[in-house]
Amino acid sequence: MLIQTIKSEIVSHLSYIIGSKNEAAVIDPRRDCQVYLDIANQWGAKIKYVFETHRNEDYVTGSLELTNLTSSTIFHGPGLSWGFGEVIQHNKEIEMELLKIRALHTPGHSPESMSYVLYDLESGGQPVVVFTGDTLFVGDVGRTDFLGEQMTPVMSEKLFDSITKKLLPLGDSVIVCPAHGAGSVCGGKISQREISTIGIEKKTNPMLNLSKKEFVTQKTAEQQSPAAQRFTFWLRRACLSLLLSFLFTFIFIVFLSAFRFAFRFAFPDSSLFVKAPAIWCQK
Repeated sequence: MLIQTIKSEIVSHLSYIIGSKNEAAVIDPRRDCQVYLDIANQWGAKIKYVFETHRNEDYVTGSLELTNLTSSTIFHGPGLSWGFGEVIQHNKEIEMELLKIRALHTPGHSPESMSYVLYDLESGGQPVVVFTGDTLFVGDVGRTDFLGEQMTPVMSEKLFDSITKKLLPLGDSVIVCPAHGAGSVCGGKISQREISTIGIEKKTNPMLNLSKKEFVTQKTAEQQSPAAQRFTFWLRRACLSLLLSFLFTFIFIVFLSAFRFAFRFAFPDSSLFVKAPAIWCQK
């Protein structure tokens, strides 16, 4: 079993590539896909699957680009319209040489959130790693306020159930690999440590030591930190500015093309304007 973490520093995003023999899969790929191709080539493997834990809003996914380069199959959870890939159902299992990946529908952070459990068939078929997306972080859990204030309590209940009924029963020795690390706006108190186990989180993660009522109350009441609010504001502003710049550039190009077409139509004999500089230069 091969596994490697790829970190995108600006948004503290963590993606993963796993492999067995000549097959590989990527979990939550970033936009720049070359790194996954390079690692797969080093392993002598071909990327066969791409797994999305949820529809990320803080970065551009590389799933489509990666599948265009590798003909891999994209899987994602149910509940939202993605426009690409295939919905993978809860408890669906996919074998990849000596590995098995089991999909768990773990809503809460978002309706379509998925976690993926990795089994090493060469070592007895026990769960070894769980890729938790934004459901469970190291030292924290995912935000539940993205659907609005009225839905936050509902999503908080779903998140609690997902963690306690689907993730924690996997076993204390299972390694937790989240989609974000410290500094991400997707969690308020994510630890600097980027890897953990179910057992460590049960002992050290304060959110996992709350009753369901306490959990929902805290998640409903929590607010983004001022720093996270500023980051979100400037991120949205930068995206809007970039979109507007592309729009204005496109309009300018269309206008310029239309002007040139109209000018040539009105003045078909435009050679005079081409020869003018030579006339001007005569002494």
